Amino acid sequence: MQIFQIISPDGYISDMHDQEESSGILSARFHFPLVSDYIRSAIKEGKPYLFTGRSGNAQIGIKTDLAEGAEPVVEESDIYVQGRLQNLNPLLGNALDLFKKGDEIGRLAVMDPELRIKDVRHYLHKRLFVGKKTGKGFYEGFEIRQEVDPHTGQACDYIAMELEPYQYCFEPYAITSAGINAVIKKGRSALNTIRSRMALDLDNTMLSPNDLFVGAIKISLGDIYGIIDAVTDPETAKIEHLPARVLDPFRTFRDRQVELYNFGTDAVPLTDIRIRIRFFRAKNPLTVPLEKSKVKEGYRLSDLLTNAEIANLFAAMDDTALGMILNKANFIPIPKALDPLGQAQLEIIRNAILASTFRKNMPRVPETGNGKFKNTLEKLSVLGGVNSRVFIGRDFPDMDVVDALRTSGLRTFLIQRDNPSFADEYVKKMIRLTHSEQAACEFLRYDPDIDKLYTFYHGCFMEPDDRDRFDRVRYWFAFYGSHTSEADNRLTIDLINQLAPKLGYEMGIVHGGGPGLMKEANDLARQHNLMSVGIAIDLEGENQASLTTCDGLIKYNEGLRLARQDHLQKLSNLPVVNTGGYGSAEELAITITSMKLHENPLAPIILLDPDNLWDHARKQTLKIAEKKYGPEFMPRLVHSCNTARDAADIFLEFLENPDAWYKKRQIPSENVEKARAKTGRIRQAALGQAVVETFDRPNFRLTP
Repeated sequence: MQIFQIISPDGYISDMHDQEESSGILSARFHFPLVSDYIRSAIKEGKPYLFTGRSGNAQIGIKTDLAEGAEPVVEESDIYVQGRLQNLNPLLGNALDLFKKGDEIGRLAVMDPELRIKDVRHYLHKRLFVGKKTGKGFYEGFEIRQEVDPHTGQACDYIAMELEPYQYCFEPYAITSAGINAVIKKGRSALNTIRSRMALDLDNTMLSPNDLFVGAIKISLGDIYGIIDAVTDPETAKIEHLPARVLDPFRTFRDRQVELYNFGTDAVPLTDIRIRIRFFRAKNPLTVPLEKSKVKEGYRLSDLLTNAEIANLFAAMDDTALGMILNKANFIPIPKALDPLGQAQLEIIRNAILASTFRKNMPRVPETGNGKFKNTLEKLSVLGGVNSRVFIGRDFPDMDVVDALRTSGLRTFLIQRDNPSFADEYVKKMIRLTHSEQAACEFLRYDPDIDKLYTFYHGCFMEPDDRDRFDRVRYWFAFYGSHTSEADNRLTIDLINQLAPKLGYEMGIVHGGGPGLMKEANDLARQHNLMSVGIAIDLEGENQASLTTCDGLIKYNEGLRLARQDHLQKLSNLPVVNTGGYGSAEELAITITSMKLHENPLAPIILLDPDNLWDHARKQTLKIAEKKYGPEFMPRLVHSCNTARDAADIFLEFLENPDAWYKKRQIPSENVEKARAKTGRIRQAALGQAVVETFDRPNFRLTP
């Protein structure tokens, strides 16, 4: 069976009439250009169809719909139909005056009975996810119902969904004509400037007559269209879902806004309201397998394109441009200002952002030599929501540029660079934006020299598939030591060889991303398939080139030694200091101080000391404790080891049962608990890690 595209391209206002003062309704003519043969034929044949308005208009309370009794007029490849706009939100004032010819207005959708999904259960939680997860494989908040399709006479399923416990509330003092006009012109990406999301007690909240409610449901779709019914339950209440009613395929599992208006005479409890959704088959443009996890969480650019196709995107970019914006199949270049850091550059970006939201004309496809660009665009058509808009550039933009793009609704940044270094604040902001609870960003780096794509995750760049490996690591061993060839690193090599078979994928290695010991630790990690992360610094002027073979890597700008060390401390939790020089001595002092301040979980500090280089440092901690210059328990955390076997035994005893280890060495429980709590807070805030290892439970895998 051939599966057709049942949704038309975006239509726009082609003509406007005087507003009816008595009803507050603005009449207009809607124009849908370049409509497919299938949709034009379906409408001529009398197949059921609907108009679905732009969600941004619906979410501010503007009802856009077809005029009563309006019949579409088909002219060649275009469709024209009479429509109307109605302001249901008294806070907006004369918002209808802001609509102009050329404003995008919505799409046409053919509800083809032949493409309707009859048995929803066949797709549920495979290519269709709905409701709130209450356990493994269990969801609630929806009901599968059955009806007879009036066009086929066949029994078909639909889903009735409950509302989520929050709503979007307008901020009256933030609403301006400019803000409303931004929503009309740019869409829902401009909504955050005029409203706030608020928690809601559904059990004790009513939707009163003539009130607008903007809430949400939980739903995610694979190769399926969802069509929301204008009628909600209870049907007698006359609560209508405004005409932004199409759920496109491959929507992410974020909450989907619903816009309800009570046209009835009675207040209705929100707990009684159900949103009805019917489902239709959609063409699957994917060239990768359809995965349940991707359907649930949403496809990203890195899931869809090969590295060669990513190279195609950069081949399409003008070398003189700052970058370009990809909005599904629409490419808009961003010219570079004479002063790329000036205000004029920000204005150029805003103009490009606005241009990228217009889709009524055929998208401009850049010319490329390999002729495969259209295939790349088709693959990207499944990007939905905040993933659908991408900034493409050859250098990481200034953070003012990032903010300007981000506030427009763009969340993905794809940069072509081999091994860049960053300022401390830039790294911290990338972490905050990447792991934000709402509307998180993704920073991607493509290295053309080695043809690899990296994504920024918890503070470093790694290949997208390595994110799962990173998350499985519990024990991050920080290896400190000399970058020179004079240092003896055999104890480090022996220690890793002894620990790796015992700890497996739960072991990860963090190092300074440079030569010497750092390179040996990194190479050995790769041999054992351990996750290896380099926290490097630009020291090329000191003949210390950073590694490029780490699983995860971030490089700080020259001079940011302490910022780099702070990052290393916050990621690692088990420190190992090998034979080294002044830098290693500094790292040892910072490690001890971090534990003293409870910023790191209390753990053994291992000094690999074949020639007693560090034994004097250990004795110094005893003197400090003896004179009460520091906590008296700190020396009991520092262990000087002449063999790798001694070091491995200490680590394994500790990890097998941390609480027993603390008790045996008389580490005060109040300090242990304080370090656990403080470490969790700091690392969640600094690196965005939801789960932080604080050594609060035994590892039964190590029990004999």
